Amino acid sequence: MTHFSKFVLPALLLAFLTSCSPSAATLVHQTATAEPTLESVDQERVPETHQLTPDTVTPEPVVPTPEGEEMECQERGGRLVAYQVPWVEGKLTGQIYTPPCYDQSEMRYPTLYLLHGAAETEQQWEELGLDKVVDDQIHEEAIPPLIIIMPREDTWVSLQENPFGDHLMQTLIPWVDQEYRTLPERRYRAVGGISRGGNWAIRLGMLHWETFGSLGAHSAPLFYGDLNRLPGWLEDIPENSIPRIYLDISEGDRYLPEAESLRDILRDADVTLEWHLYPGLHNETYWSSHLEEYLLWYSAGWSGQ
Repeated sequence: MTHFSKFVLPALLLAFLTSCSPSAATLVHQTATAEPTLESVDQERVPETHQLTPDTVTPEPVVPTPEGEEMECQERGGRLVAYQVPWVEGKLTGQIYTPPCYDQSEMRYPTLYLLHGAAETEQQWEELGLDKVVDDQIHEEAIPPLIIIMPREDTWVSLQENPFGDHLMQTLIPWVDQEYRTLPERRYRAVGGISRGGNWAIRLGMLHWETFGSLGAHSAPLFYGDLNRLPGWLEDIPENSIPRIYLDISEGDRYLPEAESLRDILRDADVTLEWHLYPGLHNETYWSSHLEEYLLWYSAGWSGQ
C-alpha cells in the first residue's frame, strides 16, 4: 500500500470519478497592490452575505477504486498554475497546485486553501517556496498528495464592504470541487493564512465550521472586533464540531499580544489547539522557515493523527 492509501484511501472508496483535467485553469500574471494601513484593513463589521449560486453538475455513478489498482506515480513534482473563475462581476483569480501524476490518476485529493498577507498576492506562497516544499514532502511520503488553492484578495477595504469571504465560500470552493477531483467532505478541506490571511482563516473557519475541518493562523492578529466576537462564534458551533486549530507567531512579532489573546480565549473555552511561539519577526524569513511544519499539521487531520 502506498503512502496515499494510508491517508485517504477510505474516503476514496466512496469518491466519484470525474474527468481527469480541470477545464478552466488558465495562465495569468498578477501584480501586487500598494500596502494598506492597519486601520484600512482591520476596521470592520460582520459583512452582509452576497447570494451567489455557481453552476453545478450531476455527479457520475459511484465507481470504487480497489486498493490494488492504485497507480504508482513516477513524477517528482506537481504543477502550479494560475486560475480564473468566472463571477457575476468579473473574475476571481489565484494559483492552484496539483500533485504529481494528477492528470494520470483518477484519485480524489484533500484540499488546502492558503491565504496571503496584506498588500501581497497569491504569489506570496510561491515566493516563500511552497511548491518546492510540498513536492519534497510528497516525494518523501511525509504528507499525502493534495490540491492547494491560493486565492487572491485585491479589495483592500473594510470587511463590511469586502466581498472576499463571500467569493471564497460561495463561488471559489464550489468551482474547485466541480472542476478538480477533490474530497469534498469537511474533514478533507483546510484553510490557513499568513497575517491578514490568518485573520480570514479564523473568521471563515469559525463562521463556516461545517466547511472546514482544520484552520491555521500564522502570525495573525485577527480583524478588529473579532476577538470580542469569538466567544459567540464558539457557542454557535455544535459540540465536538470545532475545527482543528493551529496558531503560531514569532517572539518579535508586533501582533504577539493579539495572538496570545486569541490563544487564551480558545483555551478558556476548552478548545483543543496547537500553539507555537518561535524566534523571529513578522516577515517572509519566518514563514518560509516553517512551511514544512504547517503542511505536516494540515495533512495530519486527513490521516486521523
